[in-house]
Amino acid sequence: MTENEKQNTYIEPEANLTKILWAHAVNDKKKLSDALSSNDVDMLEADVVLGVLIDNPISKPFPIMGHPPNFISDLSLEKFLLTVFEFNQNQNVTKGIKLDFKSIDVFEQSLEIINKLYDKMEYPVWINADILSGPIESKVKPVDPDRFLSGAKQFTRSILSIGWTTKYGPDNSNGTYSESNIKEMINVINDNNVTQSITFPVRAGLAAQSFKEILKLIEKINGSTLTIWSSENDPVNVEDLRKLIFAVGLDRTYVDVPEDLRKELHLDQPPTSLS
Repeated sequence: MTENEKQNTYIEPEANLTKILWAHAVNDKKKLSDALSSNDVDMLEADVVLGVLIDNPISKPFPIMGHPPNFISDLSLEKFLLTVFEFNQNQNVTKGIKLDFKSIDVFEQSLEIINKLYDKMEYPVWINADILSGPIESKVKPVDPDRFLSGAKQFTRSILSIGWTTKYGPDNSNGTYSESNIKEMINVINDNNVTQSITFPVRAGLAAQSFKEILKLIEKINGSTLTIWSSENDPVNVEDLRKLIFAVGLDRTYVDVPEDLRKELHLDQPPTSLS
């Protein structure tokens, strides 16, 4: 199979990025197999932590696929990457990956593992971390921004997905991405001389309440995109979120939300007003 015969529908000029479909928490062998075999998945989002494998629980922690508080898995980062690579080598339609690093230590220990295959990965490889503290007074420790951006510079063809830690839900939903949140993100990008393409993962319920702030961020960082995400029970003002998505543009907005919310957004029907 030649590279010209492969179909890669991801990042075309003027593409409707909202049509890209995601598999979430692809952190074990079964979920990986299911995601690769599904015709409804374009991108595989997976979490990387320092942990151990089920068949060797007393080993020294190393990069595996898992989400805190789970630090044991049947799938290592190395096996995850190799499985996706081998799948894409033998298919007409390739699938991209988004690696979500939960600490600076696991990220730095993953660099050598990623680099073993990186030059051969001719499909989207996103490098993600929450590098700043964000709304609403989130207590989750962010990944060190300077060390993360320094290490990520070697992945020149990748999209950097950099966002904020958040605390949000049905009982804690009165918050926004503040002007100071936006300014801090712009400053850390400029201070670290980031040259890769950037997408900003923003939580749907918060982003819907931060119209002006999000637009300022997108305007200040040339060529950047949004990745709008949501947890299952997050309260979301659907109409306000629709206005934000259409104001940013379907060609600059990925939508990684539960299916019920995606249907409510009616992204095939532009709003009558963006004000």
